[in-house]
Amino acid sequence: MNEAIEFVQSWIPPWFPLLFIIHLGVLGTVAYLILLERKVASWAQDRLGPNRVGFDFGLPFLSFLRGMKGLGQPLADGLKFIIKEDYRPKNVDRVLFTLAPIIMIVVIIISIAVVPWGGIKQSTATVAIPNTVNVDDKSALMSAAQAALPNGSQVVDVGTPTIRPGEVRMRDNTVAPAQTVVPVTYRWHFQIANLDIGVLFILATLSLAVYGVVIGGWASNNKYSFLGGLRATANMISYEVPLGLAVLTVVVLFGTLDLTAIVDKQLHYWGGFIPAWNVFIHPLAFVMFLICIHAEANRAPFDLAEAEQELVGGYHTEYSSMRFAMFFLAEYAGMVTTSVVCVALFFGGWHLPWIEWAWPALAGKVDPASPAVTDSLLACIVRALIIFGKTVFILFVFMWVRWSLPRFRFDQLMNLAWRALIPISLVILLATAVAVWWWGGEGRAFGRVGGKMALFLLGVNVACAAIIAVGSVVIPPAPETNRRIRVANSRFAGTPLPAGAN
Repeated sequence: MNEAIEFVQSWIPPWFPLLFIIHLGVLGTVAYLILLERKVASWAQDRLGPNRVGFDFGLPFLSFLRGMKGLGQPLADGLKFIIKEDYRPKNVDRVLFTLAPIIMIVVIIISIAVVPWGGIKQSTATVAIPNTVNVDDKSALMSAAQAALPNGSQVVDVGTPTIRPGEVRMRDNTVAPAQTVVPVTYRWHFQIANLDIGVLFILATLSLAVYGVVIGGWASNNKYSFLGGLRATANMISYEVPLGLAVLTVVVLFGTLDLTAIVDKQLHYWGGFIPAWNVFIHPLAFVMFLICIHAEANRAPFDLAEAEQELVGGYHTEYSSMRFAMFFLAEYAGMVTTSVVCVALFFGGWHLPWIEWAWPALAGKVDPASPAVTDSLLACIVRALIIFGKTVFILFVFMWVRWSLPRFRFDQLMNLAWRALIPISLVILLATAVAVWWWGGEGRAFGRVGGKMALFLLGVNVACAAIIAVGSVVIPPAPETNRRIRVANSRFAGTPLPAGAN
């Protein structure tokens, strides 16, 4: 049994099972986000929402699965998309018309790979060392052990080498030569791919999704679709700037682009009980990041690229069946990715305040410099469930905003980015750089933010919010571009008022 476990640990990379679990989990979540969207809409509109479709498939012997609070609705929606006619207009660019939704879904799936889910797992294994390696040289021993472990693992320490005697083979009765084996302590990240530039990678890949929108709008040979693609391009160019500045604020604060390290530096408390999450240091940066990911996902009130009342459906007007479903699924999958990044940047990732006092495994307790390291696989799974729960909350905010706020005009959309978000984000970034320079090493053990530095940055955010509140009243508004114009000889030239009204 031990040999079988050693074989699995030596030949199967740790990220391989996570590859299937995470992607299947995200795709399953996307399916049920559609049901959650409808339930949130019904809650906002004071009605019930889907509650009839279960898993009985119309079969009498499965009648006990009928209804089930509408949990079968995503399956019904998927079947509807599959059996609908895959219509393609006559004069479209056939290759690009099909390629556009593929670009969107592939880009989103790639970006999910670097999302940190459960910290760092520390494990032990026994590996065989080639006889040519000098066992008295520890560095050579660690290098040989690293080569014997699967990709994605990092050797931390090696034990005392021992000689495993040769074993008699059953078929030809020959004896295998003796092997030098050594116990190895190694770590692997509880995620598909660990990149030192994880934040940059996610932002870069997600920004490519707009190419799917633009290509789909242009290839449709439809003026409404083309206008939707142009709007999506202007939207992306405008909101990528404050989005990048909000992320850069956190990057400057901690000096790293590694999402795992950013989460690691939030896993402590101020005053012994206040969670050291970035949302308490930079609430304005969080709000700006939240606004920008709404805009990047083309979600209401930023859905000018679709705008059914103006553009029929925008860039996906000519799409149907699974081509349209891929656009639909890519939008929700992108919301999942950006929500996880938001949780990692501002809400401490998998950190759930004070729960590690009841269960120390969640706090790591392996490496004082890195609370993310734990030797419990169950702790990694619970951490993944915690970050997933926080992600669902951010997704709920997405849907809550959609069914609460009306759509912006396009000039309002541009003004919000260029006249509001970008100046504010520049001020916060400058204040963060000054704080990092001023405090330097004080209160920065393991690169974490001390109490004085946190109070200063929170004060800057409060001051900015106060200036915004006063400035919105004092500063004159922008020229009204869509002002009313009196039309000569028209019965709509003026609004008739009741007699005696002023």
